[in-house]
Amino acid sequence: MAFIQVEHRQETTVLRLARPPANAFNLELSGEFEATVGELASHAPAGGVVLTGDGPSFSGGVDFKAVPEYTADQRARMIGHINAAITALYDLPTATVAAVNGHAIGGAFVAMLACDVRVAADVNAKLGLTEVLAGIPYPACPMEVVRAEIEPTLRRHLVLSGEIITPRVAHARGLIDELVAPAALLDRCVALARARAAARSYARVKHQLKHEAVTRMRAIIAAGSDPMLQRWL
Repeated sequence: MAFIQVEHRQETTVLRLARPPANAFNLELSGEFEATVGELASHAPAGGVVLTGDGPSFSGGVDFKAVPEYTADQRARMIGHINAAITALYDLPTATVAAVNGHAIGGAFVAMLACDVRVAADVNAKLGLTEVLAGIPYPACPMEVVRAEIEPTLRRHLVLSGEIITPRVAHARGLIDELVAPAALLDRCVALARARAAARSYARVKHQLKHEAVTRMRAIIAAGSDPMLQRWL
């Protein structure tokens, strides 16, 4: 069973995190996510990319039922997959839109932040950067995205409090760009991806905007070492 479902809507690619019930990240899903986004980086869809979750959740983040049982090697591989996948998603040379259909916790919240546009269903979902409460630090590349995408005062609060917020609160704080009815979410995100990707210099301007953060992220991957490996669980 594929944990990343790929759908093509004309020139737009829709990726669904698909590991029920919560689409939580384990070693296998993380590996598929890296491979899928890496392939899109080499062959960017002309109509952009939409990232969403299968079912009622976007993703519950790291699977804390499975991961504590991993060996040191498995943890290292999973961190490597996460760093590579988030970097590739953040740097995709086309428009990316997060279609946040439900809960987005921890690493899933970071995946949302790594997209150029974030649209959420107007539902009573839980969103948050909860690593501080879960007892784990951040992988290095996701933390670079958090630093780049959230203004300092709000970033300090969210990261150090682990506060859970709703899509409406996230929208009011500028973390979500639009709220839409659940039934309209995917169509709206596909339309936004196509419209953004159609801009003639989109990829070049996006590269200018994100280049400094991406350079740091690629250096972390090249070094093959993440401080999280010494402090995870």
